[in-house]
Amino acid sequence: MPDFTAWGPADWSAVASFLTVIVALAASSIALRQVREARRLREEQAQPYVVAFMEPSEASPQIIDLVVRNFGTTAATSVTLQSDPVLQRTSEGSIEDVWLFDELPTLVPGQEWRTMWDFGPERSSADLPERHRVTMAYRDSRNRKMKPTESILDWGAFKGRMWVNIYGVHHAAKALRDIDKKLGKWQEGVRGGVAVYVRDGDKRDEALQRRLDERAHASQTDSDASDVSAE
Repeated sequence: MPDFTAWGPADWSAVASFLTVIVALAASSIALRQVREARRLREEQAQPYVVAFMEPSEASPQIIDLVVRNFGTTAATSVTLQSDPVLQRTSEGSIEDVWLFDELPTLVPGQEWRTMWDFGPERSSADLPERHRVTMAYRDSRNRKMKPTESILDWGAFKGRMWVNIYGVHHAAKALRDIDKKLGKWQEGVRGGVAVYVRDGDKRDEALQRRLDERAHASQTDSDASDVSAE
């Protein structure tokens, strides 16, 4: 062990310089690590993030859509989808494959691709798998290959659900179509005009009341005549 009491000013100055270098190297290492971490965070925040998931349709909570959406902050390119097992749906008592795109050229931030997957009540009675592993592969706007995103799509998560029906624009449009069909049945003539019947309510009611009064008066007259004959 060195005898520190025998050290002179030059020795202590050398030690101080060495410690200064060590502290500087440590500070530089920490600063470099922070710079790299900040760069990594910026890159993660400025990249696409494409995910496939299941979502009830706006048309009906019993209809489940397959949705592919870019949750990232930059555009995704060359988007492809792979599923294991293959996505299938019920179709009027039979089974068919769900149509999927081969490749989406671009999916901008917030943009989604959607298709109807299946109708819950019909699927529950069909012999179809519940769990699917879906992998999304894509590139960023610089054509760099991104890490694939995997999702587990499970129909079991939608069993036993309860919901409240909320009528929106879709239901309003459906009601308008029903009204249009009913109006179509009322049309007449070659030009498709609507048949309109006008009723003067007050005049008709007055005429009816006069007829009733006349009948009552005639009945009373006949009754009086019968009484006179009997006398």
